[in-house]
Amino acid sequence: MAFLRRAAHTSARSRPADPRPAIARFWSWWSEHRDQVLAAANDDRRDELAELLAPAVAAIDPALEWELTAGPPARLTLSAGGDIERRAVTERWFSSAPDDPDVEFAPARQAVADGGSPGTVQVDDFDIDLSELVAGTGVDPRRGALDVVVHHPLFPLLDEDARGKVAALGLAAVLGEDDVQRWVGTVTVSADQPVDAIAMSMLPVVVDQLRPADPWVSLQGAGRKGPVVAVARRPLLRIDRPLADTHLGIVLGYRGAANGLPRDETVTTDARELEERIIEALGGDGPHAVHVGEVTGGRHIVAHFYVDGLEVDVTAADPIVRTWSHGPAVARHTYDPDWEQVAALRS
Repeated sequence: MAFLRRAAHTSARSRPADPRPAIARFWSWWSEHRDQVLAAANDDRRDELAELLAPAVAAIDPALEWELTAGPPARLTLSAGGDIERRAVTERWFSSAPDDPDVEFAPARQAVADGGSPGTVQVDDFDIDLSELVAGTGVDPRRGALDVVVHHPLFPLLDEDARGKVAALGLAAVLGEDDVQRWVGTVTVSADQPVDAIAMSMLPVVVDQLRPADPWVSLQGAGRKGPVVAVARRPLLRIDRPLADTHLGIVLGYRGAANGLPRDETVTTDARELEERIIEALGGDGPHAVHVGEVTGGRHIVAHFYVDGLEVDVTAADPIVRTWSHGPAVARHTYDPDWEQVAALRS
């Protein structure tokens, strides 16, 4: 029987304050003011709408942005503006939203429907038609990301910050904020139209070519103790599981061949079974827990999981890890909001 050592919880960054009480207070406020808010939206009383809704959203987090479009159905969107920690807050807000046939709730800006207009925004007293945005594109195959150069005919009249704001709003309108995080790498704004630029509305077609047919990819490399093989999810980004901020690493030892890899398939088979049992103990694959990959080599298998540190007890995996019979087993967990523990598996 293997032994289990659980490393102490360590983190270079401290966890933010628990947003759940503030979110609960928001929904309590919403139940009392819903009709008044929707009436202001439907009548286009923008100042009244802002006076009602802005303080309630700011009480969750002052940095969150909000949008409420008139119905039916109305849509209330909270945006984290690309901040992954605040994106987790909007996801918790969304997951606790009440059922309402008249209102849709969204935890990030959504792409406009096919054939819809991305709209117009006012920046520096200019009305910017987002449908006039164009983009030069280049694919970074190593990262599986799309680098874009964004241009609008009015960019020569805007400063760099204003251009960046327009580019961000345009990308969110055509892709949705979450797909911008998943698939867009660098964003550059240009006063000159890029060569071979395409309408920004065509970016979803380009992005669709980046989506993997298989969510898992196999990797091979060389470590200090011999060859290494790995499997990892694609894309390996927290945006797919914004609540999963805590890394759980399970290190499983085994007696290997001379090159450090398992001598027979039973080690690999038993590891897969153990990983499945662990994810079940953590509540099942879903918004609060996910298995993202594993690395085998040097007589060790390192299985990587991420969990919602506010909702999931990582020690639920301990009894399962203790059943490992091929060698020592070590469980480590740490707050890792940027998923740095699996950075090597992204390349």
